[in-house]
Amino acid sequence: MRKYRKLLISALLLAMVGALAFFLYRRVSQLPEIARLLPEGDRLIYVNLKPVHLMDLSNAQPVVEKLLSIFDVTPSGYRNFVEQTGIHLERDLDETSMSRRDTPDGKDVESSEIFVGRFDADRLKNYLQKISTATETYRDHTVFSVPNENHTVRVCILDGGKVAVTNMISAGIMHGIIDQLYKPTSGPSLLADYYHDVPVASVAWLIGRIPDEPDAIQLPGGLGFSFPGSGVAVASLRYNGALLCQADVFAHSESEAKQIVDSANSQLALARGIAQWMGTKGPDKDVKSAFASIQVEQKEKVAVFTATIPPNILKKIWSEAQPESPVVSPSPAPTPTPKTAP
Repeated sequence: MRKYRKLLISALLLAMVGALAFFLYRRVSQLPEIARLLPEGDRLIYVNLKPVHLMDLSNAQPVVEKLLSIFDVTPSGYRNFVEQTGIHLERDLDETSMSRRDTPDGKDVESSEIFVGRFDADRLKNYLQKISTATETYRDHTVFSVPNENHTVRVCILDGGKVAVTNMISAGIMHGIIDQLYKPTSGPSLLADYYHDVPVASVAWLIGRIPDEPDAIQLPGGLGFSFPGSGVAVASLRYNGALLCQADVFAHSESEAKQIVDSANSQLALARGIAQWMGTKGPDKDVKSAFASIQVEQKEKVAVFTATIPPNILKKIWSEAQPESPVVSPSPAPTPTPKTAP
């Protein structure tokens, strides 16, 4: 009986190891579809918003409006979008990926995005029909052209849950995205070459080419330093109660990686010396803790940056992004009516 129990335990352990190996193989061999649909770019970005949906998002719309203002989307424009489509990004958007590249003259940025979420396709089509100036049909998909400043933004509902957006001059980029629905490829070269370096369980990641220019790499607190020649960085965010930040900078040689690490550590030592001299007059303890957590080390040809953002900082950022509640002055107590003598 004991012999069979040992065999059963061994079989279970082998099954667990096999399942783990299969998971890791699938992880490495299968690139994420939402990023695989993207065209070539100098920077690839992916964000998984599903964990955010577990939070209380009742007051999240003003936060989204502030974030969209970075892309020149006015609060009134977003509110009109919500009213027309019924889509609340803070509630209905599950994933997004982006490919960005500079124009040859360096004066503009071209981008393509894929959005995955839950929405009413008919209401979205009606909204796009209203704001578009032209449409075309490509492989049974309608592409809407919407003028936006000096760009033509093209939007296409790929299926019931995916939407593609581009601001390229040529419609060929949108056609290429649609083509990949029918004949999948390995996607952008950065994705195929470096996705396996993204840590497992990352809720967001960026893979980008580092330009050969001053202060190409930025550290918290405004610290920056130059990279000795072009390279690639893989940055990621994971959450385990605190936000774990990691950036791997891939150099061409171990000597270049050492140069990056030495430069970063020198500036960190200088910044920490200044912070220690300032004492209690500096940032609050949570910010100090996050800054103190920054570590830089070398792993062969890779310079690895890590940092931990405490949950209190995340709560402060969220609370500061909330709209201020109007101050309501208390109403004065009513003046009692004097009693008349009988």
